[in-house]
Amino acid sequence: MNFFLRVVMLDIFSIWVRRCYNQFPQLATTVGDKAAATMSTNYKDAIDTLNKLQSNAEYIKRAKIKNNQEHNMQEMAKFLNRTGISLEQLDNLPVIHIAGTKGKGTTSSYCESILNSHGYKTGFYSSPHLLEVRERIRLNGVPISQVKFASNFWKVYTRLDKQKSAPYDMPLYFRFLTILALHIFIAEKVDAAILEVGIGGEYDCTNVVRKTLVAGITPLDIDHTALLGNTLESIAWNKGGIMKPRAEVFTSVQPNAAMKVLNERSHERQCNIHVVKDLYMDQTNSSIPLHVQQTNASLALSISECFMKIRPRNNQQPFSLKVAKDAIKSAKWPGRYQIIQRSNFVFFLDGAHTTGSMEVCSKWFSSNAQDNRIRVLIFNVTGDRSSNNLMKILLNNCQFDMAIFIPNVGDDSDNLDTVDQIQPVQRQLERCFKHKNTWDCADYAKCNESKVFSSFSKALKYLESQEGKRFNVLVTGSIHLIGAALSVLDPTLDGLL
Repeated sequence: MNFFLRVVMLDIFSIWVRRCYNQFPQLATTVGDKAAATMSTNYKDAIDTLNKLQSNAEYIKRAKIKNNQEHNMQEMAKFLNRTGISLEQLDNLPVIHIAGTKGKGTTSSYCESILNSHGYKTGFYSSPHLLEVRERIRLNGVPISQVKFASNFWKVYTRLDKQKSAPYDMPLYFRFLTILALHIFIAEKVDAAILEVGIGGEYDCTNVVRKTLVAGITPLDIDHTALLGNTLESIAWNKGGIMKPRAEVFTSVQPNAAMKVLNERSHERQCNIHVVKDLYMDQTNSSIPLHVQQTNASLALSISECFMKIRPRNNQQPFSLKVAKDAIKSAKWPGRYQIIQRSNFVFFLDGAHTTGSMEVCSKWFSSNAQDNRIRVLIFNVTGDRSSNNLMKILLNNCQFDMAIFIPNVGDDSDNLDTVDQIQPVQRQLERCFKHKNTWDCADYAKCNESKVFSSFSKALKYLESQEGKRFNVLVTGSIHLIGAALSVLDPTLDGLL
């Protein structure tokens, strides 16, 4: 056969195959599954491929430029369909959806623990992760294994890759992980899928779910203003977007302006909204500020009890307040009001990054730090947040002897291309010097020493070199910074990994 004729026939065959993929997604799914079965299931390969997808930071940038948030649900539905999940199938997933600015991760983890303790098989999707991305997808309170993550990753990725219409026609980083989590929860047939909103609510990827049974809204504050607006009203409107018809919605006590919007949204969405007051009186963890724990625990108790009434399980005990409280005591959620003692150090770790959460964090540190130790602040902030406002709060409520500014890097040997999904490390480091300059020049600064290091391990080595001295160290400003610190201080995440 003529060579050129062979080329033409090959081109025609390629066009036919692509049309089959487009017109018959199930064919692409079958082919994708077979390809995934033969592809490497290596966890590192999966992570390297995942990190090539764009991050939430890129999504925020696109949203500002193109105002394309409203197309997010359409994109999610498209990608889900390509992977073999229709919205109708998704409707059958028993979902608890939780949004808010402060405490949504803790509240979600409490719900997970409460339902586990009552015999429910749970799936929990959260963000961001501290050490490994598989922390974001948990089954019965435990992050999925590297093997399960890799095998499911390649199955979903290959299906999407086979059907893309252009090189860029793939879901962004957070979208992909959301799709992956939903796939796993459906395949595992969980009794409850707890979805923590990533950013906002109305246009968040997790809001592709159309039939939420129970929703929760934790305390609201000013954050992610580039995407959500800079008023409590606009933020409340976005968070209220998770409300669905006939859902039971529980919210913690909110400022009047925010509560007015949430009430309006509940009428618009035809659902029931309940305000949960802080009635939980047991302080299960003395390191956590009492009112913070009461707020999160009270909301989780209300959400879990309601869910169990809507979705009772055969041969399982009814909701027990004692069992639920014991479950809250045993719940693990690292990086939030966490205290680690090591040699001459007491580390206080909290991912506070809003003015409201920093007020609580700084007072928590000040009331727990021992007077006979040198007080050190290790700080970083990412995104469009105001570091000036956060540092003022820290200085108003605490007295530091030293301030250290570092990027979100645990050790200099870390892979700097993937260590943070928000900002490149070099840009963070440049911003650290600006933080130092602001700190040194500010009238409110009462600190004797300030430094910049390239990683947490270098900052730690500097402090360890001062023999005979004992330290109280507050690490705060970014949840990604907490992850970097834990990668050095507690790489097992207290047994979670």
